[in-house]
Amino acid sequence: MKKFLQKILRPWLTKLASNASAPNRKNVFRSLTRLLNNLKEKPGKKGVVINIDIAKDKFIIFSDHHKGNKDHGDDFASNEPNYLAALDYYLLNKFTYINLGDAEELWKYKPKEVISKNITALRSEAKFQQENKYYKTFGNHDLTWKNKLDVDIWFKDIFTLPLPVWEGILLKTIINEKPLSIFLTHGHQGDKMSDNNAFSTWMVAHIWRPLQRYLEINVNTPANDFTLRDKHNIMMHEWSSRREYLLLITGHTHKPVFASGLYSDHPNNTVNNNKIAAAEKHNKLKPSYFNSGCCCYNDADITGIEIADGKISLIKWHWDNNSSQRSVLEEKELTELIKEL
Repeated sequence: MKKFLQKILRPWLTKLASNASAPNRKNVFRSLTRLLNNLKEKPGKKGVVINIDIAKDKFIIFSDHHKGNKDHGDDFASNEPNYLAALDYYLLNKFTYINLGDAEELWKYKPKEVISKNITALRSEAKFQQENKYYKTFGNHDLTWKNKLDVDIWFKDIFTLPLPVWEGILLKTIINEKPLSIFLTHGHQGDKMSDNNAFSTWMVAHIWRPLQRYLEINVNTPANDFTLRDKHNIMMHEWSSRREYLLLITGHTHKPVFASGLYSDHPNNTVNNNKIAAAEKHNKLKPSYFNSGCCCYNDADITGIEIADGKISLIKWHWDNNSSQRSVLEEKELTELIKEL
């Protein structure tokens, strides 16, 4: 019976989740603009502004872990060894860690379940905070952390309080005598699921969670709906391409993107799903948009964005022969990238 229900319900549930999460261009643009302006005009309210030196400062950006409670619906459990190895590497090499949201899966699980089952990973993250090299933002699946009281209650025995959890982060630097801003946020702005979080949370907690656990159906909309995640990424690129000397880095879609796909024809690393012909792409695309991918791929890989040694890179950590291996998928000197902004 379970296999029959899986076959019947999987397409319907996937389509239902995709329709509910469809982004609205006007809302996306308005929300991103409002947040960026808030960071510039009122730093410390919704986010933090950090002046950086690209020759010295190093950042690793991970998003979308979706840490669960280790049951069948936990998308992160099999990726944890890979993730822990990556964190050890970045801590040793003195990177600042920016956690870009949806780190904890709080639509399907209660905070108590997630925190208790992920103490090891959370303590590894806390080591960055001890070095003053940790920044955390919230996404739509861990919107709970927008509430300072919840953060204090659930993280008090792991992190040093206060632990600010921001909506956005703005890195600012000067390259070739030009100001470069790197705007980081989760990227859920403007979609229906995120605009109606109270209802969405109830639906997931009371209907989807027990159904998922029984049927063992692992549907994470941004990761599986190619059309939907392309819509998100295209809108993010369109918004960022209208601004001078600005890079936008988000997560949310689970689809890694490097420099809007300008330097690659790989179908999994473009904002346009190869719909723009190669000859036209270099005239139309501005390398202003990046997406960190996620830390919950079903093959245990994780991806992220590095900013280090004057470069920005899309990296992957892959578990192979009982060890975690880091590889650079794409890389660009920031001094070269800024010429096209």
